[in-house]
Amino acid sequence: MKILTLVFFFITLACALTVHAQPNTMRGATYALRGPVRTFRTEAATFVLKDGHYVEGPRVLQMTADFNTDGNRTDLKIYDDKGVLVRRIEMKFEGRRVIEFLNYDGHGNMWLRGTTFYDDEGRPTGNATYDGDGSLRSKRVLTRDKEGRVIESAEYNAQGTLLDKISNTFDGADPKTSHRSLYRTDGSVQSTEVRNLAEKSVDTVTYSHDGSVASKSIRVDQEIAEYAKDGSLRKTTTISSQGRLLDEVTLDEGRSKRETQVPDLIDSHGNWIKQTKWLTDSNGTRPIKVTYRTLTYYYEKFAF
Repeated sequence: MKILTLVFFFITLACALTVHAQPNTMRGATYALRGPVRTFRTEAATFVLKDGHYVEGPRVLQMTADFNTDGNRTDLKIYDDKGVLVRRIEMKFEGRRVIEFLNYDGHGNMWLRGTTFYDDEGRPTGNATYDGDGSLRSKRVLTRDKEGRVIESAEYNAQGTLLDKISNTFDGADPKTSHRSLYRTDGSVQSTEVRNLAEKSVDTVTYSHDGSVASKSIRVDQEIAEYAKDGSLRKTTTISSQGRLLDEVTLDEGRSKRETQVPDLIDSHGNWIKQTKWLTDSNGTRPIKVTYRTLTYYYEKFAF
């Protein structure tokens, strides 16, 4: 469900923030891919220590995806750590508009479906998800101001209980802030998130069932700091503008470990095709995982 929730969140956020801008694509916004990527395939191998040297183990298929010429993802396949297909998400479009997605398990059984609704002007008005038997699972409603900007997005379960609410503010035509609250089915707040787009900051707080703070994270631009419920620093993360992990330090009772992803190979479009994850702890620095990404591109026509 986490991937599904993120898919609908990114779609809703894109609807809210790009009304007066050029349309974003899933290819760029979700995967930070550059150029007219048609497909990608990722395989990963873990390192093992052999004769005093770290060597790659066998590669295991992780994920494949297809994109249409508009840059929207039409098909996604996810595999487990043995390379066995466990999930497939098919998305259907009319032009640039997403109409429907279908979620299958590894055996091809459809267990979740989602649809997006539009008004007469072609603007999204909301979406709905359904279980495999066709019963309603959740419904999201978008509210716009007189300029057509999405000022609120609210998701409800089949019983009408509020699960997710996003409120947006604008500075003229430009997005200014986005406030999001996630709720449990009993009505208690699960987490809150406040985004300030001008300052490139995101403050996220998660709550226990009794309302106390369970954890907190603060992101400013590409730096993220995560705190435990007692306020102590638990993790710091730095990510690139392409969404790649640059550096992650985890603190635990005075001990620390650092993970870093380094792009070893970049293709002519600026997309990484080989990337190694390194771990630094009390035992030193060593490679732990390498990921290979195979990309294909649509033919580009250049006008002279």
